[in-house]
Amino acid sequence: MNHKHLLLLAFTLNIFHNNILSQSKINGQLNIDTLIWSPIAYLSLVPDFNDMYTMSYDMIIDKSPIDQNGKFTFDIVYFPKEDNLFRIHIAKKSDPAASLIIGGKDENHFFLIANKNSNLLIKDTCNQYFIKCINIEGYYPNQILQKINKISYYLDSTSFFESPIKNELIRSAIYEELRSYADTCTNLLVCLYALYKSNFEKNYPINKQYYKDFLSKWHAVQSPYLIEFKRKIPDIHESKTKISILIGLLSLIIGSILTIIVFKLIKKNKNPLYDLSLQERKIFSLIMNGKSNKEISEELNIGLSTVKSHVNRIYSKLEIKTRKDVLNLNLENSVVNNRKNDQ
Repeated sequence: MNHKHLLLLAFTLNIFHNNILSQSKINGQLNIDTLIWSPIAYLSLVPDFNDMYTMSYDMIIDKSPIDQNGKFTFDIVYFPKEDNLFRIHIAKKSDPAASLIIGGKDENHFFLIANKNSNLLIKDTCNQYFIKCINIEGYYPNQILQKINKISYYLDSTSFFESPIKNELIRSAIYEELRSYADTCTNLLVCLYALYKSNFEKNYPINKQYYKDFLSKWHAVQSPYLIEFKRKIPDIHESKTKISILIGLLSLIIGSILTIIVFKLIKKNKNPLYDLSLQERKIFSLIMNGKSNKEISEELNIGLSTVKSHVNRIYSKLEIKTRKDVLNLNLENSVVNNRKNDQ
């Protein structure tokens, strides 16, 4: 039995112990047309972001009637203490309870993040479009979730009216913004939600370092959601034949040899002062003029420790060890020329 089944089983068993009075609730109010929609709200556990848009009766953990004012409530005392991703959906009267409509004006679901201490208030703030303007108060990650949803809705609404090139530019910009949310948010599920919305499997090959840094940031967190995400990260897009690998290795070896040769030629003819920053060149010139670190500090109006740091970097870049080595460098008039250029 995998972790998904264990998690769902735990929810199912805990529901039967839900006789304790608790402030942990999900209260909501939806604007629904009861001629089209059944007046029942269904709450599902989504154990894996890959299952965001799948539905089965096993995923439904609770249901609540929706009264004539559109109000419903879920008592969530049986929730685990850790955050989990949940989905609330409404079924059409002609459809089975475990039905999910993805996209379009009849989309019938929305997501939220909650734990056993959550006390959420859900409001449908738009009368024109069914559950397209859901506001969730009481737990801050859901507010960011709504911002991410708005970004995603914008992508869907523009893709039919612009040129292919402009669509691609818009899509890239939106995906970049979603990755920014994932990079800065402190809630793991919100981060993962943003990444799944950003079509990460497609853009992973060109943003590998980003995902490497992301996994490094969250490496200490033990979460089934993160485990499933990691399984999507390996280089499944970069499978190669033995011939391709061999050609790649040969190209790497040849390229490395040529790079070393070119680097040595450049280094041989290159003025070593070009590797120094502007401030380092100034300090180098003062060292050439016999100035001490204290005198350099006073002349350039910088701290003595800063001068020492610059001096150490100069020694490292020029591959020398002492002030005497500086005076012995054969730089001809390069120092003078560089000082003139800097001025």
